[in-house]
Amino acid sequence: MCGRFAQVIIHDQLQKLAKELRVRITSDQLELSYNVAPTNTVMAFVAKDELRYTGYFRWGLVPSWMKEIPKTALINVRAESIHEKPSFKASFIRRRAIIPVNGFYEWRQSDKTPHFIYSAQDDLLLLGGIYDVWESNDGSYLPSIGIITTAANGFMSALHSRMPLVMNGSDIDSFLDPRNHDLTNLRALLNPAAEDSLKAHPVSREVNRTGINKASLIQRVLPEAQMEIF
Repeated sequence: MCGRFAQVIIHDQLQKLAKELRVRITSDQLELSYNVAPTNTVMAFVAKDELRYTGYFRWGLVPSWMKEIPKTALINVRAESIHEKPSFKASFIRRRAIIPVNGFYEWRQSDKTPHFIYSAQDDLLLLGGIYDVWESNDGSYLPSIGIITTAANGFMSALHSRMPLVMNGSDIDSFLDPRNHDLTNLRALLNPAAEDSLKAHPVSREVNRTGINKASLIQRVLPEAQMEIF
């Protein structure tokens, strides 16, 4: 799964992504957070016609057909059933997104020790997601997004049985292409990350509190130095 991540994308990184992914970026990231939590605003790359651009979304998918915002945020979407469930299928076919992150947090299932997982190449991770736009009775709009998850690869299985979809460069064009409605083709893109593509280290239990946002959250700490937060 993916319940928390870091999204602090500096200007130079955005310009590099703009060039590599051919994304039109009109502004720097609006909200910088080392501890992005459900319902927070996140930046993502989306496409329409021939244009790729940045958008800002509530993390927690709200399908357009829902009568009201669900009490529990739909932050993750399972790759195995995304093409079947009405809540997700239409967005998977027509509204896919790439979410750039510095890394994501996972709590080791055996002892709930938080870990930060990041690129083995010290680059940004590009997570695959789907989005939708919900309209309230007063006419206001809420763009929202969910992160696609897959079964864990061998590396991640030591921490958890699930992991976010980490996209590689060769798949991004097909994934972002708004004309690609082929479910067979799209489902073939939903694979766990390569075994050697990620690194991880334990971090402070301060990350357990959604109100804490500081750079030290992603830094390695020794297990005995982890601070208990209640």
